[in-house]
Amino acid sequence: MAKTVEQIASDLNLSVTTVRLVLNGKAEQYRISVKTQTRINEYVERYGYVINHSARSLKLNKTDTLGLIVPNISNVFFATLAEKLEQRCRRSGYQLTISCTYDDVDYENKLTKALIARNVDGLFIVPSTLENQQHHLRQVRKPMVLLDRDFKYTDNALVESHNTLGGEKLTQSLFDAGKSPIWFLVGDTGLPSIGDRLQGYLNALNNNGISHSDWVREGPDNTPEGGYRLMDELIGEQGCPQAFIASSLPVLEGAINAIRNRFGTIPPEINIGTFDEHPMLGFLANNVWSMQQDENVWAEKAFDMMMSAIDDQPIKETVKVEMKLIKRVRQP
Repeated sequence: MAKTVEQIASDLNLSVTTVRLVLNGKAEQYRISVKTQTRINEYVERYGYVINHSARSLKLNKTDTLGLIVPNISNVFFATLAEKLEQRCRRSGYQLTISCTYDDVDYENKLTKALIARNVDGLFIVPSTLENQQHHLRQVRKPMVLLDRDFKYTDNALVESHNTLGGEKLTQSLFDAGKSPIWFLVGDTGLPSIGDRLQGYLNALNNNGISHSDWVREGPDNTPEGGYRLMDELIGEQGCPQAFIASSLPVLEGAINAIRNRFGTIPPEINIGTFDEHPMLGFLANNVWSMQQDENVWAEKAFDMMMSAIDDQPIKETVKVEMKLIKRVRQP
């Protein structure tokens, strides 16, 4: 079994400093005898040598680990973001520990405390609520970058998509396709990203001379179950919609299931809009517009902000990453 510096020093009855100087190639500089060098090198050749990361971390107060706290990784966006951020950290020699809160505010605080206790060098956090965000800003003394949810009242580093502009572009594209009304199924506008998407939708309606919000169907849950309820109620009151936008992929999943259960299939003439991107959208026979979030840019921006904070040069600003419109037009 490979030995640490401390074990080598103990076994050879030498000082830790002497062993470390030899292993770091500084024996000549510090006039360590050839005999001692030989003893250490032969020992290492026989048993091997491993860095004692715990001792190194205590000495440097640095663990080369970062923490990421997200709501869940069943959500395609958060799963992809976690993957991209882990890859970005790994390229720079950092390990990323990923934890899920499932939007449990108390558990989120416990996870934050646990990661700090493990002496991570910094934290990336998707806060569940404004109260949680404020708790982290008060309690966390480590470098921290907030992600996705801008509850305001902070000048901390934060990365999010430009959801309002994305909502405008998506809605306008469906308007240009010529079908109306364009219903908006939205789950949990208490989440800043979802609220901004709704605002973008309303901005686009206003740009087209529509000042009301009668086409908005709002529910408390940003989940497939929430999307199912919204679509089922809409069909019961208005019949099958000819065009609609879902505020997220989970809401879209539920809405599509509700249509299928009502009609046995997804009528291909329905124009569908959604936020986030998934290859399975290509299997729908419908015209589909999606607003893709750029997880690669998110990872780069968030990591750069983290490195600045670790270097005691925190960037106290919000970065809004542009979204990309993807059109899948059904062939006639």
